[in-house]
Amino acid sequence: MIGTYIAEAVGSFIFFAVILTKGEPVMVAVGLLVGILVATIASQGHLNPAVTAMAYMEGKVTGDESIGYIGAQIVGAIAAVQWYNYYSKSTEYLKIM
Repeated sequence: MIGTYIAEAVGSFIFFAVILTKGEPVMVAVGLLVGILVATIASQGHLNPAVTAMAYMEGKVTGDESIGYIGAQIVGAIAAVQWYNYYSKSTEYLKIM
């Protein structure tokens, strides 16, 4: 079960990292596609707490699973923001040089 949540976190990380670095609609769509493809290796590939909430309401996931999915999605998003903050600082340094 832990592999499911890791896959969800990695997929969310990829999706959010693309949003933060590119932001263009086509690239965001590609990032979502890649994130879902990576996440569906072991999970259902929700990548979004709203999608997980709907899956819970439809009875496709249990309450415990939905909490795990949402926690993994938040962890993936926070990791992407932290990575982006580090990435943007290192590229600013390179732009100066």
